[in-house]
Amino acid sequence: MQTNFGLKFIFLLSFLFISTFSFSQVKDAVLLDKVLKELKLDESEIHMELVADKILPFSVDKTFFVIPKYRTKEKDEYGFYFYEFDAHVIIADNKNGKILNKFYEPNAWTSDAINLNNISIDTGLYNLNKKTRAVGVRVNYTGSSRPNPYNQTDLSLFITENDKLKRVLKNFTVSEFHGEWDTNCSGKYEEVNSNIDIGKTMNNGFYNLIIKSKIKKTQNIPTNNDCVEKIKTHQRVKNLKFNGIEYH
Repeated sequence: MQTNFGLKFIFLLSFLFISTFSFSQVKDAVLLDKVLKELKLDESEIHMELVADKILPFSVDKTFFVIPKYRTKEKDEYGFYFYEFDAHVIIADNKNGKILNKFYEPNAWTSDAINLNNISIDTGLYNLNKKTRAVGVRVNYTGSSRPNPYNQTDLSLFITENDKLKRVLKNFTVSEFHGEWDTNCSGKYEEVNSNIDIGKTMNNGFYNLIIKSKIKKTQNIPTNNDCVEKIKTHQRVKNLKFNGIEYH
C-alpha cells in the first residue's frame, strides 16, 4: 500500500511539541484559587498550563484537581526548560473549596527533551468493586527529536480512602509511539494503544484490570520515487491484579 500517513503522523507529533499548551486549561479558576490558599501555594509556584480540573460525574458537588508544583525550573543556554514537578492530586468541595481528599508525591514528573505537554482527568467507569470507583489521571509526553519521534501517555488510578486519595495504579503506559526515520521516507515505527476493561475475577477486594493492546509496526521504504508503507499488527491481552496496595 502506498501512503504517506506515517509521515503525516510524525509531522503531527512535531506540531504538538511546538504548540505545547501556552494557556491554562482550568475550568474553575475561582475554585482553584481557594484550593491553592488551603495548600498554602501561590499561583507562581505551579505550572498553570498543566493544571487540570473536572467535576466528578458521580459526585457533582466535588471537583477533582491535578496540580503540578515546581520543584525545579531551569532554562538552558538555548532557551529550553527543564522541569521537575511535585504532584498535588485533590478532591475539593465545589461550594467552599475545602479539600476533602488529597494525594501528594514529591518529584512525580519530569519534563525535558521528553516534554510533558498535557495532564487530563479520566472519569471513565473504573468500578473496581461495587462500592469503589477510581478516577484516572493521564499524563502525556512528546519527544523533541524529529528523526526519532516519540509520544507516550501514562495512566494512574486513584480511589478515596478517608481523607486521602490512594493511588492504586501507577503510571501505566496506555499509548506509545516511537520510531526512527531519515526525515524523508525511510524509517521504522511502533505504535501501541491499550484499552482497560474491568474483569470479573477479584484479588484482594478489587476486580482485575484486563489490558487489551493493539500493536502496529510500520516500515516506510522509498520505492520508485514513492514512499511505500508496510504495516503489521497484532494484539495482546494482559491481566493486572490488585495486591492489596496497587495493581501489578
